[in-house]
Amino acid sequence: MSKRQPKGIDKTTREWIRNAADEMAARNGCRMDLERGQFVVNWIQGYLRLYEGEYAGEMMILRDWQLDTTLRLFGWIRWSDRWNRWVRRFRRASIWVPKKNKKSPTLAAWGLYLFAGDGEPGQKVYLCAKDGSQAREIAGKHAIEMLQQSPVLMSECTVNRTLMQITHEPSRSIMRPLSSANSRTKESKEGLNGSALIDETHVVDRDFIDRISRMGISRSEPLQIEVSTAGNNPDSYGKSQHDRAVSVEKGEIIDQALCTAIYEAPQDLEDSELDRDPLRYLRMANPAMGHTVDPEEALDDYNQSKRSNSALGVFKMYRLNIWQRAANPWLRGSDWDACKAAFTEDDLAGRECFAGLDLSATQDMSALVLIFPDGEDRYLQLPYFWLPEEMARENDHLVSFMDWHHAGRLILTPEDVVDYGFIKGTIRRLATKFQIMGLAYDPMFAEQITQEIEQGVRGEDGKVVEEGTGIARYQFKQTLVQFAVPTAAYERLVISHKLLHNGHPVLSWQAGHVHVYTDANTNKRPIKPKPGDIRKIDGIAAGIMGLDLAMRAPKRKTVYRRRGILRV
Repeated sequence: MSKRQPKGIDKTTREWIRNAADEMAARNGCRMDLERGQFVVNWIQGYLRLYEGEYAGEMMILRDWQLDTTLRLFGWIRWSDRWNRWVRRFRRASIWVPKKNKKSPTLAAWGLYLFAGDGEPGQKVYLCAKDGSQAREIAGKHAIEMLQQSPVLMSECTVNRTLMQITHEPSRSIMRPLSSANSRTKESKEGLNGSALIDETHVVDRDFIDRISRMGISRSEPLQIEVSTAGNNPDSYGKSQHDRAVSVEKGEIIDQALCTAIYEAPQDLEDSELDRDPLRYLRMANPAMGHTVDPEEALDDYNQSKRSNSALGVFKMYRLNIWQRAANPWLRGSDWDACKAAFTEDDLAGRECFAGLDLSATQDMSALVLIFPDGEDRYLQLPYFWLPEEMARENDHLVSFMDWHHAGRLILTPEDVVDYGFIKGTIRRLATKFQIMGLAYDPMFAEQITQEIEQGVRGEDGKVVEEGTGIARYQFKQTLVQFAVPTAAYERLVISHKLLHNGHPVLSWQAGHVHVYTDANTNKRPIKPKPGDIRKIDGIAAGIMGLDLAMRAPKRKTVYRRRGILRV
């Protein structure tokens, strides 16, 4: 096929334009070669058989999203001056589809075509996943089992089951699993050269992706295909890729090299709306409905799952492709968002409030949250956060610490440990602006600093070095007994939209992934993430501590208790 300068967008290409990136690509000379895409479809359907489920042993037939995505992924082409021929337009694919929609066999089929049907000598195809067992047992096993049911391909290939590696002898191409725990990928970013097919992107590490993202730069038509369901970590690599794919489909980002396919219910779907017509949203998110997805089974799954908040969250994640904020979400995102109101420090100046302080030991985040009574059984939260600068810079690729700092929402203390002087300085300033009626604190870490906040600091000569604020202190031990009542109240107030916040990004980030421990008597307390986990919940914990003081304080009528802050 020779190069030509298109005089316009041909009819076939026009029919395959789905978004602004496609439109731009077509204007730049890319086009849809339906025959080329159909060749890949025919190769897969002519050589590969399914090996499990009710369709085991049958020839693989590409349906719904499989067919559409295969034609787009392999059919769109662009002219390459470097290679002096037409090559695939897409170098990357971001595909989001719920469970039971044939993700793994489709990924395996694409991998088998790339390594045995694409015709590139010495091709290397890596089936990538979070861990080795997932890479071997899901996509890798699919590929080997499908290969072994094809007499033609088996006559050309050898299989090493120990390594789960397949070699295509005529082209000397290989396909093998690769996990983010594989030490070889950590030794050299340039050591791998080929195409990467990534299963369940929502759990794959950013560091792993960084190491494999340039593996195909010396090849003419490499592909990095990512296929996944939604996940529960809003700070993950997978979530960032999902959001980018959505932006490409909406035309907010123009990325001509990214092929997108997203099947999901609305990310802001209300539980009440879902309950009115669950099958509608199941059909919206599941393109294989009626084939590998049984409507009756899916509806029964919903009816069982809606009995508990955590089970419903899992259902929405796996069956509707709706991202969740935590593995076992405690606070619903829709409730938290409904608590947002417009208020600032200045709006609350002079008002009575109660403080909760969650102080880190040395190298973690610390939080102060002021709780302002606001009308009958309603409260406002005003949070403050501190973090060592070194930790913020080291982890900024995972969480937007530096952006929050530049926006004035996160105070960074110098070097690698938290500087309690910054915290004391902020609290002294706030004590002149508000009537802080009490400060709840964990005696394990904050006994000395809160004593200095209350009473001040004197030097060896007895002279005052730091003035005290006079704020009364109240110990709040981090036990289930201490947390049970205010944690239940915090949850109730969020659900009833009576615990208002001003959209502080750090507090909202933490609200999205906090989860709780519940005992046999349904008493709850927030669970802090394990050491090393970048997610934090200190703002929520401090808010619960401050709320405990506010609820136990005598009620005094003020204009704010009568009408409260006006909601946006």
